[in-house]
Amino acid sequence: MKKQYKTLILVQVLILVFLTILYLFIKSKYIYSIPKCVFKEKLGIFCVSCNGTTFAIEIANLNFKKAFQTHPIFFMSLIYLALMNFIYIVNVIFNKQINIFKWWHAIVWLILLLIYTIIRNLN
Repeated sequence: MKKQYKTLILVQVLILVFLTILYLFIKSKYIYSIPKCVFKEKLGIFCVSCNGTTFAIEIANLNFKKAFQTHPIFFMSLIYLALMNFIYIVNVIFNKQINIFKWWHAIVWLILLLIYTIIRNLN
């Protein structure tokens, strides 16, 4: 078996194991033992990842509309990561070199996250 295929299988298995553990944690009673956000509790403002737990719960319940309403930037990030994973699989299987990730994607994501956080705190 080619080294590329072994790497592909390993990456996909690791993703599935991570998602399974995350799903089991979200469905357990321990999800509600996560401490409250310090920024929200002490300063009264939303931090960058506020509503992240609610977002994860909604994704685990396959309620995509509510998940998008909870945190749209996280939702778009999941779509982007799924697309990156799909491109990776296509690259390995068909021996292509499609590269959609550019360094500026991370910068745009951070800027959008910052703008979203500022707008959310203005309301």
